[in-house]
Amino acid sequence: MRFVIAFVAALIGLAPGFAQAQNLAPHRAAYSLSLGDNKGQVGGLEGALVIDWAEMCEGYTLNQRMRFTMTTAEEGTTESDILFSSFESKDGTSYRFTLRTSRDGQVVEELKGRATLDPDKGGKAVFTDPETEMELPPGTMFPTAHALLLLNLAEGGERVILRAVFDGATLDGALDVTAIFTDKQPGQMLLGAQTPEIGKRPAFRVRMAYFNPDDKTGTPQYETSMRMLDNGVAGDYTFEYPEFTMKAKLERLEALPKPRC
Repeated sequence: MRFVIAFVAALIGLAPGFAQAQNLAPHRAAYSLSLGDNKGQVGGLEGALVIDWAEMCEGYTLNQRMRFTMTTAEEGTTESDILFSSFESKDGTSYRFTLRTSRDGQVVEELKGRATLDPDKGGKAVFTDPETEMELPPGTMFPTAHALLLLNLAEGGERVILRAVFDGATLDGALDVTAIFTDKQPGQMLLGAQTPEIGKRPAFRVRMAYFNPDDKTGTPQYETSMRMLDNGVAGDYTFEYPEFTMKAKLERLEALPKPRC
């Protein structure tokens, strides 16, 4: 089951021709995790998620750690620890990533690789662990560029946005992501925010569904909904999997410094 955060934390990036990065907020966000709708498969879930999104002179880094305990009738109680990190160039053409998933102290999955994109021709992802390659179709975006595109289109009045996105969190390749936005809402201070400069901004409600393009059933692999500030900060999440729903509540939000380039 894919537990890496959909939208890769719903964070931020830069796509050519769109808004400048100084409007976005490098930050560290900590969330508590709990069980939402059960759907009869999961008896309990609790844990924590920490996300660091940082800007460098040449690109953007994302570091994410999710740790949680889950109880099911089939497996009993298991402890999972998921580490994900990525770097994306500011022109949206180069990307590298690593993922390590442990369960009950044992590593059960590792992914590592890099990818390149041409805006018109598509690109290629090369995994070094395990060794495999895949083509990325024309129009594919990396996560941070995709997120900034969403913000810009939503600001311009778009309410339904469909793009292909590659994040390297699975061997499924690029997923088709459908995002549905509400109208922009006035700023309200996020609980846990350390300063109003980062935590009190106008926001959208957004719901996103992730589809494998090879699956012809029309059923998403998972969905997520959140409050998304116009500076790229995401408030509380709800992650909807086929078996259960997981909620992430923001506990602490702090700004990270911008680079001096």
